[in-house]
Amino acid sequence: MAEIEPRGRTGAWLKLGAFVLLIVGGFFGIKGTPAGPYLTLEGIGDGIEWLRGNPWAAPIFVGIYATATALAVPGTILTLAGGAVFGFWWGTLYNFIAANIGANAAFLVARSLGGDAVRRLIGKDSKVLNKLDGIVEQHGFRGLLTLRLIPLAPFNALNFGSGLMALKWRSYAIATLIGILPGTAIYTFFADALLQGSQEASRDAWLNVLLAGLLLVLLSFLPAILKKMNVRLPGMSTIVVFLSTAVVTMGFAGGLRTASAQQLPDHSEFTGVLAPVVFGAQVDYAKLAADDAGLRAYLDRLAATDISAVTSASRDEQLAFWINAYNACMLKRVIEHYPIKRAGGFHGLKNRAAGRPENSVWQIEDVFTGDHCVVAGEERSQDEIEHEIIRPMGDARIHLAVNCAAWSCPPLIGRADLPETLDEQLDERVRAFMMDPAHFDVTTEGDRSTVRVNKVLDWFKEDFGGNNDGIRAFFAGFADGHYREALLDPETRVEFHEYDWTLNDIAR
Repeated sequence: MAEIEPRGRTGAWLKLGAFVLLIVGGFFGIKGTPAGPYLTLEGIGDGIEWLRGNPWAAPIFVGIYATATALAVPGTILTLAGGAVFGFWWGTLYNFIAANIGANAAFLVARSLGGDAVRRLIGKDSKVLNKLDGIVEQHGFRGLLTLRLIPLAPFNALNFGSGLMALKWRSYAIATLIGILPGTAIYTFFADALLQGSQEASRDAWLNVLLAGLLLVLLSFLPAILKKMNVRLPGMSTIVVFLSTAVVTMGFAGGLRTASAQQLPDHSEFTGVLAPVVFGAQVDYAKLAADDAGLRAYLDRLAATDISAVTSASRDEQLAFWINAYNACMLKRVIEHYPIKRAGGFHGLKNRAAGRPENSVWQIEDVFTGDHCVVAGEERSQDEIEHEIIRPMGDARIHLAVNCAAWSCPPLIGRADLPETLDEQLDERVRAFMMDPAHFDVTTEGDRSTVRVNKVLDWFKEDFGGNNDGIRAFFAGFADGHYREALLDPETRVEFHEYDWTLNDIAR
């Protein structure tokens, strides 16, 4: 026996060393894997975007979360990702599944590598160890359940600590399954609200953050409150879970009510602005400047729209929203400087050198590049809306729908773009464009045809296939007869009209 004990202690030390090496190595090693950069505050945004675009997002997320938890990597960032990628309900489900898998894996690792080693090192006959075993046997389930219900208790410490004690795995698994549900739900709601608050800085997002924080505090004090009321947790665990989850659900329902109030604006309101001032290709800017209440009201609705309501909308809803926003902001830009006069200084010299008319919008400082119009909670420029938001949606017809307040710009129409009729409206814009010789014309001399089009198509040729063939093919889809034949003929030349930047003001 004297010879066996040292070998037992040596084995215990080896097991304990393997346990420590696994946790420490896993903690730092996982950061060297492809998932590592995403498990940081700096990389979480990239990780969220990557997951959102992956069809296998759910199993990948659960696998990463469970593995990280089993290796003692803090799960707060992953909970944040779960709430952000999948929303409250699915995020709670996936966080719950992954946390349970990882927690049980951590328990079993600690039990198989660390539990026996600790007992051998302390000594099986230790009075302290025997006393601890008695406490665990008597209060283990209730104690762990109580700690699990407090979302501020260290999650990983409970996972590995439970494995080192004489707590039955069944008791551990059930206490974990029941105990982490309310906290997981609240943390997911908190994470989702926090991410929205940090990205959007909207009042409603930060109210959700505050609500989630209050729920966390309430849940943390829940065991103490029940104890004061002489309510014992083991007999009331189901009620505790029900009440806690009900509180979260009510809070989340409130968040849904807030989100429903953040619907996209009614664009027919913008029609009420356009109809009285748009006459063919001209706009009565003087009339609009004298009575801009309708435009201001519509712009206020665009500004108050939550960006999440826009990004979660359908493609046609998003496109209609941003086309209307561009045109409304352009009207605002003009009437704020109406009547437009020739700019002075170096800016005026540049305009004269470029041959720009005295009443061109180019006389306005940074007319297209300056942030001046709040849309979806952020001050934006005309270029940002057009080039960074609308054009990446990949519909070349938008170049005939956004109006830059110039004679050569495809004309503004007297009604707003609506999601339910957007496709038809954009097609109408193309056909109207092709009917106007100032924008589109096809002539034939002998056996050679020439199509002359607005120079805007030359500037944004990349959106029409990158070359003149793409421009001809685009319009061929809307033409018939001789025009279609000429457009489909590879020998047809493409020329561009000179661009007239004169303000598209109504004649007086």
